[in-house]
Amino acid sequence: MELHTLTLGDYATNTYVIAENGSAIIIDPAIDNGIIEDFLIKHNVRAETVLITHAHFDHICGVAALERAGAEIYISYTDYELLKQHDFNIDLGFFARRVEAFNAYRLVSEGVELALCNHTFKVVETPGHTPGGVCYVMDGKCIFSGDTLFNLSVGRTDFPFCSNSRLKQSLKKLFSLDGEYTVYPGHGNSTTLNYERKYNPYAT
Repeated sequence: MELHTLTLGDYATNTYVIAENGSAIIIDPAIDNGIIEDFLIKHNVRAETVLITHAHFDHICGVAALERAGAEIYISYTDYELLKQHDFNIDLGFFARRVEAFNAYRLVSEGVELALCNHTFKVVETPGHTPGGVCYVMDGKCIFSGDTLFNLSVGRTDFPFCSNSRLKQSLKKLFSLDGEYTVYPGHGNSTTLNYERKYNPYAT
């Protein structure tokens, strides 16, 4: 298994590529300007699956292109319904921007386990930054946390549809997970859950 981090777009969004035996899982494809496609070609892998942590535009601009290339799209029910209600105005009240519509292959929710490319991803609902934000726990070892949890910080809650109280509950849920995990956030450097439990100022 190879895990690659592509930091893309004006907001330095982390797009993660998990490559295994010629197939790839893409987490939060940030842009559609050929960079992701070129990366996949260079590494001789095909995008089979797209996992979306939340539906802000800087995490989903590349989804439609990957769907056209044959990838199956996984997103939470709540954020997907909001996207449809707002005609894929993907800021969800963030900016007046829109992305190309895409179709969800599967709508995910709390506790769902996905068997993808020889790995298991467990869905943890972590609303707050968006109403339908989720984290993906891979193989019980690492967490793709989107904009819920960062290295020494957390996602903003001053946008429309955000909720500071729900984000606090989501953080408590993550910090209460048993064991140690590597955390791969939507922006910034990777970290560990133990480090964030100890030093993150929002871990109280």
